[in-house]
Amino acid sequence: MTENTSNPANISRRDFLKISGVAGASTLITTLGLAACTQATPQATQPAVQAPTVITPKEIRYWTWASSTDDNPRAKAQGMILDAFRAKYPNIKVTEEVIPWNELRQQLIQASAAGTAPDVSRQLDQSIGTLAEAEAILPLSDFVNSWSADRKQDFVYDLDDTSAEGKVFGFRQSVRPTNLLYYRTDLYPSAPNTWAEFQEFMVNATTKDVYGWLLPFSKSDSLNYLMQGVPPMYWALGGDFIDPATSKPTFHSEIGVKIFQWLQDLVYVHNVMPVGVATMDAEAANQQFMGGSVAALFSNSAKWGQWSAAEAIKGEVATTPFPNFTDDPSSPGHVNTAGAWALVMAKGAKTEEAWKFLEFMQSNEAEIIDAKTGGEIPTRKSTMDDPWFKTEEASRMNALLNWMAKKPHPATTLKIVNIAEFTNYCNCSGW
Repeated sequence: MTENTSNPANISRRDFLKISGVAGASTLITTLGLAACTQATPQATQPAVQAPTVITPKEIRYWTWASSTDDNPRAKAQGMILDAFRAKYPNIKVTEEVIPWNELRQQLIQASAAGTAPDVSRQLDQSIGTLAEAEAILPLSDFVNSWSADRKQDFVYDLDDTSAEGKVFGFRQSVRPTNLLYYRTDLYPSAPNTWAEFQEFMVNATTKDVYGWLLPFSKSDSLNYLMQGVPPMYWALGGDFIDPATSKPTFHSEIGVKIFQWLQDLVYVHNVMPVGVATMDAEAANQQFMGGSVAALFSNSAKWGQWSAAEAIKGEVATTPFPNFTDDPSSPGHVNTAGAWALVMAKGAKTEEAWKFLEFMQSNEAEIIDAKTGGEIPTRKSTMDDPWFKTEEASRMNALLNWMAKKPHPATTLKIVNIAEFTNYCNCSGW
């Protein structure tokens, strides 16, 4: 019988294995070949692309009395200092907000109460006690305590000047004699070095068109010039403008009567000052001096940069230390350094950024800018190691520093707790 190989059931075991082996091998080869053809070409591993880190600057607000765009030396210096700070701290955005100088204290008190205060503010040093009492500013003692002993002793002024309740609440933006006598050289023949010369010159300079001297008494600017010019008169006579126990003026003391009688005589007897001086503020006096209707007045040393360059009186303005009220020719009168600008940190401030700003504003870099451009006397001894202070350009500033060293006196008016109440207590309207 012929074997039927077409029937799968009749395939021998050997033939089945042969067929299966060949088919399996063929299938395997085909499968591997297809896999080789279809596998993706290996790629080099690429690092993950990361988006650039974007740092959003933290913004701090800075209240000041002058815009950096103003055309005066101190404002220009402020702008240069802010630019230098921004270059050093690009992650801190400083926004400058201008407030009238005689409104800074009250507006800061109101803004702090409303939660809208800036981070840092310029304030008159005499306002620090009032601001601290109102809890409108933050104490800085914890920051200061981190300084080295050398750093704490680097100031040319006593940190107690900007302290209240035993805590540091601010730093001077500059140090300045505030009772420096400015006089018009076209109206005064030479610098008066004694009190007798000063009285003679201002009487001789008085005409129907010119007053020999001005000491404005307006309350609208917190008795600004009176607070700068009168205290050294008291010091020369062994007294003080305020009673340290009550913070009230000592107008009715024996020394006070002598000084204010002399001032009244200048108005009513010698006609050296106008009757309206009782309601005149500092700015009005400045304008009269610039305009040539006033021959002399007391003002702070920082005015030199602006007034000496002013076209109206360029080359016709000079300064001399305050003559000694007792007419002692051996030395000038005491220098008064109260009435300058200080920097404070407001309640609710971004403390880390605000502190960096405060430290930079009193850095050697910032103070050199302020001295060269703004005419401000530095607050730190180390700043004066700069070679610029050996130049002729700095000689006038060095002379003022020598005066401060020769005739110092504690700035007692800075310890008036409530300057607004003190101002209201003063009543010169009877003149």
